[in-house]
Amino acid sequence: MTGKVKETIERYSMLKEGERVLAALSGGADSTALLLCLKDLGYGVFAVHVNHNLRGEESLRDQRFCEELCKSKGIELYVESVDVNAYCLENRCSVELGARKLRYAALEKYACGCKIATAHTLSDSLETAIFNLTRGCGIKGLASIPPVRGNIVRPLINCTRSEVEVYLRCKGQDFVTDSTNSEPDCSRNIIRLSVIPELKKINPGLEKSFRASIEALREEDAFIEAEARKLLEKFDGKAYDFTDVSDGAALSRAVSNIILSCGAEPSYERITAVKALIFGGGRINIKKGVYLRAEKGRLSIEYDSEPEHLNVSVTLRENADLGSKKLIVTKISPFDISCFNKDELRFIVDESRILGEYTARHYLGGEKIRLPGRGISSTVKKLLAELPQQERRSRIVISDGDGAVFVEGIGVSERVCCTGGTVSALKIEVET
Repeated sequence: MTGKVKETIERYSMLKEGERVLAALSGGADSTALLLCLKDLGYGVFAVHVNHNLRGEESLRDQRFCEELCKSKGIELYVESVDVNAYCLENRCSVELGARKLRYAALEKYACGCKIATAHTLSDSLETAIFNLTRGCGIKGLASIPPVRGNIVRPLINCTRSEVEVYLRCKGQDFVTDSTNSEPDCSRNIIRLSVIPELKKINPGLEKSFRASIEALREEDAFIEAEARKLLEKFDGKAYDFTDVSDGAALSRAVSNIILSCGAEPSYERITAVKALIFGGGRINIKKGVYLRAEKGRLSIEYDSEPEHLNVSVTLRENADLGSKKLIVTKISPFDISCFNKDELRFIVDESRILGEYTARHYLGGEKIRLPGRGISSTVKKLLAELPQQERRSRIVISDGDGAVFVEGIGVSERVCCTGGTVSALKIEVET
């Protein structure tokens, strides 16, 4: 299995040789195998275990297992204890969604700019594809879990669960089992425990066949996404021009991305309605206060009024909410510039170079920023000129005592960018 993982890491350019990487460790078979495999391959692996406090003594058992495992292997471990039930009650979300949000927040907290490796396997991908299919999906849903998403990498994505268990047996390594995984009380467990075993009666090599299919689906999905981006580039500041579109798949993806940018769910029904609108003309409500209007193949976004949250300003310490967006500021200390590529450094600031308090607010129109290597200062308005007015006005700008230091989607100011001498830095991310 180690060879397959090495091949996967290289194929998708997940990690550089010997790179420091954070492994998400639950104590289950998959995450235990991921941790040991990364160590075997010579990566600078360290781990985070998130105790969700959902299973009483069993949750404590899992935590103790992770602590003992990492101690015996000489691996640095961080443990984060979270109250999922309280979070879900406060934020009115499901336990599954709340646990996921808290887990990834904890991983980002300790990653300090390093890649985060999660233990999703080929078996997980198969289950997810079937789950997506039952709800209705296109190629993106069938393509299932991507091998790489931002700073998240999945080295086990081409390994089956049975291969993981064989690997652990050969190493004489035990693991813990979540008792809730054997209860057929949720969709994913039903798929894992009932649906897939029946499908394997038809094709015992189900996962191998699925892997061949998913590779083709990922290639097709990437192609459609690239074609959709070309269509979205036909924007003149007021509307998207779809007059000469002949590729229905690319148009559907472009429309899906537009609906997402409006803060709505791109369901099949919405995408179909907007495509009909483009060719027939008219106006439809896509979300409360948000409309799409089309005339002669040109599609524009309209709003009832400017959202009140555009006037919000917050003084930053760590994270902050600005309307529908969440600003995540992660401290990286000690900081090593060699761990980051040029694109990643666009959104990391040298903490010592910030002057006084720094605040975040939505774009106002008059701010200026001097980007690295440009030689001149530019207005934020000019940098965002190609965006629709409403989207431009929703972009987040962070300023300190001497002006703008960060513009969402653009980057950081030259005067606060990191250098080889940076000791402590702040990574800035925006979630919508």
